[in-house]
Order: sequence, then structure tokens, then C-alpha cells
Amino acid sequence: MQPVSALTIVAFALPAGMATNHPARGHWRQALDDAAAQLDPSVWQHVRPLTTTVLPDTALSACHELAWAQAMGWQVVDGQVPLAAWTAHQQGLHCPPEHGWAFIDAVHWQISQGQVNLTVPTPISLDESDALRAAMQPFLMQDGIHIHPCLPGRWLAHASVFKHWPSVSLDRVNGQRIDQWLQPSSVATQTEGERLLRRLQNEMQMLFYTHAVNDARAVALNSIWFSGTGELPLSVQPTSQTRVVLHQGLREAWLSQNPEVFVPAFAAVLQDTVAPALAQHQQVLLCNPTQSVLLQTQPHSWLQAVKAWLHPVKLSDLVS
Repeated sequence: MQPVSALTIVAFALPAGMATNHPARGHWRQALDDAAAQLDPSVWQHVRPLTTTVLPDTALSACHELAWAQAMGWQVVDGQVPLAAWTAHQQGLHCPPEHGWAFIDAVHWQISQGQVNLTVPTPISLDESDALRAAMQPFLMQDGIHIHPCLPGRWLAHASVFKHWPSVSLDRVNGQRIDQWLQPSSVATQTEGERLLRRLQNEMQMLFYTHAVNDARAVALNSIWFSGTGELPLSVQPTSQTRVVLHQGLREAWLSQNPEVFVPAFAAVLQDTVAPALAQHQQVLLCNPTQSVLLQTQPHSWLQAVKAWLHPVKLSDLVS
């Protein structure tokens, strides 16, 4: 697939409450339309949905990640979108050819009645992040995992265990139950790499449990998550040449599952990012982790123009 000439990808733009079977779907449809109503109504009259994608529940990668890699012209498979390798490339980091890159994120696991829920309790300060990295480093080095700073609470790591290993995106599990993603209890069913990473996860849980970083935190950082694995293609094209924009600023508002939080943030993105892209006849992909809708402005026939005047287009209709 060749890189798309102009594509704006907006992650976390489709609320989970828009799902067909969601009990508050009507409320969320109205919330989406309230956000869109803050723009000139004519913005939506020529916009049409081109394609809709729904990933299976078993998908490892998030919709916006797969779309971004495909728009870059990369052939990728589920669970191996090379986000960590791309970030390392951008930072000028290198690793041996037998190694692969991954993200390691500090997260919170809440375990109740046999269910495990994962969240990323923000904010995480740089001092907290550096302290946890220093504590983890000796354990990781014993298993040949080299770790580098990335963002507060997120580190870049390279090791042979990450080479060709499919991982579950943090954006697929953040704010969700993760029972289905945890490896089976039977060690015999796990690969050597899975056993190693599961052991490290357990060790980091014990390490974090008593770490001083958590003494002053309202929500503890009590586990880690590995993600972002995958190999970069031999020829890596800069994003500035592919004209792909990936907007991820709605993550926290989307995770809130609260229309009063989501609508103002979404309205700002519509105003600053989506509307200008549509006005330039660019394609806009609105996503949540498992669904996406591709929008683009298209010319109207006179009959379509009359219909649009009689029945103005609503954003909720375009993305439903």
C-alpha cells in the first residue's frame, strides 16, 4: 500500500458510548452533535463516510496505530506496529540487529474478585520515572534488556526477546479489563519469551509495591506493560514526506467516559484539526481503539444539495 497523500488520523475520537448496544448511545450521539454544532454547519454538508473499519475483539493493535503504519506505506501485521522502533529511530537510538524494540510502561493494576483492570495513572513526574527506571535496570539487564528514557512513565527497551514478538497495544488495554490478555496459567503453554516477560512483570510488581515512589501517590504504579514491538522497514520515510498527521490528544478525555469532559476537548480538535483538513479536501480518519470511520468532502449533485438543505447532516450520522 502506497502512503496516503494527505491523511489526518484522530485517535480516541469515537466514544465507546456510540456503540450500537450501549445503553447511553442516544446521549453520546447528542454529545457528539453538540461538539460539531460549534462549527459552521456547512462544514458537514459535503462530508461523506468512505469506509468503516471494526477490529475483532482479539486485535492486538489499536485502529489508529494500524492506520498510521499503513499510511506510512509499511506492511505490518497485528501486534507488530513498530511504534517503539520508530520512536527509537526518531531519538537516534540503535540496537544490535538481533534485538527488537519495545515500550515498557508503568501502569496500575486493580484486582478485584478475579478481575484485573489496567489504567495509566497520570500524571507521572520525571523524577518518579527516573527513580523507577533506576530500580528496574538491574533486573532487566540480567535478562539482556537494555532500557532508555522516553517519556515520564514510559521507557524504550531493546532485547532479543522483543524480536518478532507480537504485543498488545497499551491503547487496547488502558481503562479495560485485561484478563484475556494475560498469559495462561499453565507455563507449558507459554513460549520461552512469554515466560521471561511474565516473570519480569511479576518481579516489577513486587519491586514497585514497596518502592518509595508510591508513598506519595494517590494511585500506585504497581505493574508494567510491554507494547510497541515490531520491525521498521529497511527504508524509513519521514512523516513530513508522507503528509500523515496522527493526533492523540483526546486520550484522557476519551478514557473519562464523561460527555462533559469529552465534548469540549473534541470540539477543540474539530475546530483546530478536523475542519481545516476537510476544507483542504484531505481524508480524516476518526478512531477509537477498535473502530474507525474515514471521512472526506465530496462534491454534491443538485439533488444531494437539496436533501442536505432539507435534512442537515449530523456528525453522529456520519460516524454511526
